[in-house]
Amino acid sequence: MYRVKLHICLTQDIKNKLEQYGKIPPRPCFEHKFEILKSACDIPVPIPDEHQYLIIASEDCGLNLTELKKRIGENGFLAIYAKDTAKITSEQKEAADEIWPQAANLDDFYFEKALNLIAERKEAWLQKTWLQTLINSSPDMIWFKDMGGLHLEVNDEFCEVVNKPKELVRGKDHYYIWDIPKEVYEQTDYVCVQTEDDVVAARKTCLFDEEVMRADGKLSKLKTYKTPIFDGETIIGTVGIARDVTKEYEYLQNIEHLAHYDQLTGLANRNQLDAFLDKLKTTHMSILYMDLDRFKQVNDEHGHQAGDKALVAIAELIKEIFNDAMNVRIGGDEFISIFTDGANMQSIAPRVQILIDRFFKICQENPLFSGLSVSAGIAEGQIGHGSFDLLLQRADDALYRAKHAGRGTYCVNPWEDFEQK
Repeated sequence: MYRVKLHICLTQDIKNKLEQYGKIPPRPCFEHKFEILKSACDIPVPIPDEHQYLIIASEDCGLNLTELKKRIGENGFLAIYAKDTAKITSEQKEAADEIWPQAANLDDFYFEKALNLIAERKEAWLQKTWLQTLINSSPDMIWFKDMGGLHLEVNDEFCEVVNKPKELVRGKDHYYIWDIPKEVYEQTDYVCVQTEDDVVAARKTCLFDEEVMRADGKLSKLKTYKTPIFDGETIIGTVGIARDVTKEYEYLQNIEHLAHYDQLTGLANRNQLDAFLDKLKTTHMSILYMDLDRFKQVNDEHGHQAGDKALVAIAELIKEIFNDAMNVRIGGDEFISIFTDGANMQSIAPRVQILIDRFFKICQENPLFSGLSVSAGIAEGQIGHGSFDLLLQRADDALYRAKHAGRGTYCVNPWEDFEQK
């Protein structure tokens, strides 16, 4: 996959080794170019891609080995061919990758060892490059942690989400990276740190639902796979892969909302009403049944947009005035409010009158709503004496009487009447 031109440079005083080293074949993906090094300036800066340097110099070659090492960089290899190891200075020892004692008479062994090390470094570089390319091309967040919870490596998407560069992430814990004080984290429902312990205990890949606070202050929902990293049987860290599913979650929440709430008014629909009744434990209930008067006339004269605005207006009043009730749009211009917390007709009736009066005022101020009003019927009873549908019918009967009484008013079906049924 790669080709490397390895420049093998010997200093003047050991150039007699060129022929010997030249007989040793290059490693796969490498080619050799032998050179005599006269000055540090013979090494270009920067070194071109796919070029590396192996310098073999004696301790008394007259060149600055520290400068040579600096020019060839981390990918270069500097060996001291020591005629007298006692003459090697501390600076030379620090600069050298290896020291080859001449007296050992192991020239070929040292040279081949250096070729192998250079090839292994390149292979390690290639493996790391593959890994970095792979994780950085992923749209998911990827990270590696040690057992202390410190991030050893992260990908580009991780840095994008936390709004921090890699150099500020490596070696840091969860609290720093996500800008969450530990004491605040412990008071929330976040589980990111706890799941690290869970995956270590499970000793296998686990899937978690997690929440994190992004740098922009928004809460993100994550589907996170976490896997322990083993050294033999010992777990030395974890790797995590997290996909942000916030948009998918919001989409499902929206679908769920649309299934149970009226899209125009935001009130509960019949599906939500059924779910509410299924969970209902009380036996006492009051139902307020409401209907707009002359609603068809508004639709016919001013269009459905005007009608929709009227529905929204009455719905907002219902939510405000009957905020202690289950408020439902059951269809068209018909609404019900269900009271189960002890509210009776005597306490509901004054609020119904407030609704009627306020909606009447809105209709007077808006020419599109001319002629509109709201009529209502109230019924109260024990569910144990009959079904919900029967009580609803009693409220509807009261509404019917209100419309025949002149509209824009309300009537009640007393508790006693319901008891006699």
